[in-house]
Amino acid sequence: MTVDLSTVPLVALSIESKYAISSLLNPPKILPSENGLPRDWRGLAHFCKLGGEIMPLLTSHPDPTTYILTTWQQKKKDVTLKDLQIALEEIERWDILDDTSKLFEGDGEKYLEQLQKSQTSAEIISNGIDEKILTVDDLHRLRQGLENQYYDAFLLYADEDVSWATEMLNKLENKYNLKLCVKDRDLIAGVTFEHEAIMTLISERCNRLIVIISSNFLKSPANKFFLNYAQALGIDKQQRKIIPCLYEICKLPPQLRYMFVLDYNRIGLYDFWEKLKDSVQVANKVKENANALLEKDMNNEIETDKESIKHVESLEVQTLELQNSKETLNIKNSNPPEFNNMYKDNKKYNQFLQWTKKKLSIKGENNKKEDVSITETISLPSIEDLDLLSTSTESIEKKSKIKFIDKYVKKAHLKKIPVKS
Repeated sequence: MTVDLSTVPLVALSIESKYAISSLLNPPKILPSENGLPRDWRGLAHFCKLGGEIMPLLTSHPDPTTYILTTWQQKKKDVTLKDLQIALEEIERWDILDDTSKLFEGDGEKYLEQLQKSQTSAEIISNGIDEKILTVDDLHRLRQGLENQYYDAFLLYADEDVSWATEMLNKLENKYNLKLCVKDRDLIAGVTFEHEAIMTLISERCNRLIVIISSNFLKSPANKFFLNYAQALGIDKQQRKIIPCLYEICKLPPQLRYMFVLDYNRIGLYDFWEKLKDSVQVANKVKENANALLEKDMNNEIETDKESIKHVESLEVQTLELQNSKETLNIKNSNPPEFNNMYKDNKKYNQFLQWTKKKLSIKGENNKKEDVSITETISLPSIEDLDLLSTSTESIEKKSKIKFIDKYVKKAHLKKIPVKS
């Protein structure tokens, strides 16, 4: 690619190019050019119009050529590499032009690349933004205008157990769709106080703390500190904060001796991963799943009710058909004699229709009986028919006399009724 050097300013001249020009121009030349200019740094100074007062300073300067190029660039902002080549042509230094042609093209390409990159600028950091960003997820969510990332659990383990911690991380995130936070993977670089950032994540951003217990874990003072901190948080907030997982058989610390520990090495009717998933899962998610199941059951009940309504409607249609059939049969006496034979032939069919109608009517009465409300008013016996609650002998004798008289009167009345022959 050929670069137009007239568009490349002199400031793009690299240190390598300046050194090549200085090494060839600094030594004095006796023979001048055709236009009378010296063929060394003095001719370049005259072409740049630096002034006669600067010449004594350049004579004692260790690198006069570099000084001339720097001063020329400061006095004339729009000077380019093409102007420098014209100056070398004026003092007839064709050797320098040949030696620096490739260097000038390289300097021009680098300058144009830097100019293109400079078109995009970095974002200015707002005050207080870095205080909120603790993990890589926070950085991505902030660019999308979302809140900080929250996690289901923070995974705490010893560096020697990183292989098993990676297995647990993949299992919980890929299979059970849980969001975990790990220091080595998620913590953003440049955090001033690492322990303070982890404490903030455990207390404010993570619902649980999964602890992989092993002999190596108990040797780390930092892990013991985070364990004690999480235990204090659980007591203060009255939450089940710590989920201990025993990876290697060892003596448990005092903080975990009275907790139910998930033992990875346990065998039998014991699913370690399912128990761990259920222990990490928040009750809100369980409630959402229960609501989803309840909604599904309600939808099933609605479908069942729709089918029942359709069945009842079909029964009503059958009842109407039976009534229409009955009306048709009731007009058989008014029909001509030729229709009576048809009626006799259809006698069995009519009996079947009447039997079906009777069954439906019985079923309807049973349904009505079942639909009787509990609060329906029930008729009570009359007060006049109730016996008096007196226990005296006189009331009992009086009552027996009245019954005897009534019985006698009824017999006498029956004898007076004449008998028809």
